[in-house]
Amino acid sequence: MGEHVSQALKDHITEMALGLLEEQMQARIVHYRADLETNPELDAVTAQVVAQLKVIQASAGAGERGAKNRDAIRDAHERTLRALLERVIREDGISLLVERRLKKIHKNLARLFFQSELHEKTRGRDGAPKVIHHGEQALFYVLTRYKNRIEAELEGFEFASEEAREQSFELLAKLTKDMQDAFLSRRSSELRRIVSVVHVVLVDFFGERLAPSLGEVAAKVVRDARTYEGRAFAYKVTSEAFPRFRAAFERTLMVMLVGFAEDELVAQLADTAGSERDETILFITDPHLFSMICGEVCEGLYEFLCNEGFLDLPPDWRRASTAPSDS
Repeated sequence: MGEHVSQALKDHITEMALGLLEEQMQARIVHYRADLETNPELDAVTAQVVAQLKVIQASAGAGERGAKNRDAIRDAHERTLRALLERVIREDGISLLVERRLKKIHKNLARLFFQSELHEKTRGRDGAPKVIHHGEQALFYVLTRYKNRIEAELEGFEFASEEAREQSFELLAKLTKDMQDAFLSRRSSELRRIVSVVHVVLVDFFGERLAPSLGEVAAKVVRDARTYEGRAFAYKVTSEAFPRFRAAFERTLMVMLVGFAEDELVAQLADTAGSERDETILFITDPHLFSMICGEVCEGLYEFLCNEGFLDLPPDWRRASTAPSDS
C-alpha cells in the first residue's frame, strides 16, 4: 500500500467506521433489553425505556431521512462507488479482477460460438437456415434433425443379439459426434480469431471508454437506483436496494459496452474470408454475446463491492444471473 494512505481510502474507511458504529449502537440496545429481562418489575421498566428509545430513534430517523440527509447519502454513495471502481477499472492497464473475468469470458465465448455453429438456424435473427460450408456440417445437421426417427427405425429391426442392437446405437452416436467434431475443428481458427479480437476490444473498452467515465457512471447508477431512499446508510447500499442498484448498473454498463464494442468488433472482424463472413458478423452482434460479457463483468464487480463493504448482497442475488443459459 506504500507509506501513505490515499485521502480517498481514508474517506472510505471513515464512512464505513461511522456506519458500523451506528449499527453496533442499535444492536446494543436490543441486547441490553434481552439481558435485563430478569424479573417482571425490571422487565416493565426496561420495556418502557426501550419503547421510549424506539420512539426517539424513529423520530430522529424520520428527521435524518429528510431531503438534506438523502442528498448527503447520495453524495456518499457516488463518491464511494467511484473510488472503489477506480481501483479495479484503470486507464493504465487491466486489474487482476478484470483479467480473471476476461478469462471466463473467453471460455463462455467459445461455448456460445460452438452452440451457434451447431444450430441449423441462425439464433435471434430471422431464423433462416444456415448456409452449408462443409460436408461434415451437413451430415451433422441431418443426423441431429432425424435422430429420433433413425433411432425408431433401429428399434424396429430384429437383432440377433442385444449386443448387436447396442452396437448400432453406439455407432450412430459415434458418427454424429465425429461429424460434429470434424465440423467444429474447421471453425476453430475463426473462433481463435474472434476471441483475440474480443479480448483487445474489451481491454480498450475498460481503459479508454469506461475508466475515464467512472465519475459519471457512479452518479448515474446511484441516482437511477435511488440507493439513498428508504432505509439507507451513507457507507453502503442495503440488500433491499440492491435490485434497483443492479438494474441501474447493468443498464448503464450495457449501453456503454454495446455502444463501444459492437462497432469495433464489426470493423475488425468484417474481413472474414468467403461466405462465412455473414455467420461471423451475426455471432458478434448477437445480444447473447453482450449479455454474457456484461453478466461476467458485473458479477465480478458485485463480489468486489460486497467484499469492500459497499454492497449488501442478498443471499439469492445470483438467481437472476445474466449469464447465458444453454437454451
